[in-house]
Amino acid sequence: TSGAASHSADLLTDLKTGYLLGGNPRKQFWAQFLGVIAGAAFVVPVYTLIVPNASVLGTEKLPAPSAQVWAGVAKLLSQGAGSLPPSAITALYFAMALGLVLTLLEKAFPKHKTWIPSPTGLGIALVVPFFNSFSMFAGALIAWILTQKSPVLAEKYVITVSSGLIAGESILGIVIAILTVQGYIT
Repeated sequence: TSGAASHSADLLTDLKTGYLLGGNPRKQFWAQFLGVIAGAAFVVPVYTLIVPNASVLGTEKLPAPSAQVWAGVAKLLSQGAGSLPPSAITALYFAMALGLVLTLLEKAFPKHKTWIPSPTGLGIALVVPFFNSFSMFAGALIAWILTQKSPVLAEKYVITVSSGLIAGESILGIVIAILTVQGYIT
């Protein structure tokens, strides 16, 4: 449900942005619709190649940390808190308290909000592997430096190059995952 809501919000944000930039809403809708169809036609076979059965998830070959988090949530909701290890319950309470404290700090000190860690950012950092978080940091730092040194160059290339790097890494990640699960890479 959360994923569907998130993707719906992304699509609506895209439509709003296109509208503000003068795009044709009907053409945007059809582009998104065709993208969903093409995405589904591509993702289902690729997913089947990468994940032949659910037992592969969480292994050394396919650790899938985000999937493990959602599996933990599903287990918690379906079987109750007793199904989780004691350390997970402790971490759950700690994370809830930290999220609450950080949110209250943002409300209490709005002028210092910039210096208060984001609960969402911390949560994402705990779910994704370090190399992803570090890559995001490094990319943002490079973009910031380029913006400081050459705003015109940054305006022209930062989004384009960043998008290409993200797409390229994603495509290569899929290829590597397929080759790993199929046994061609160890």
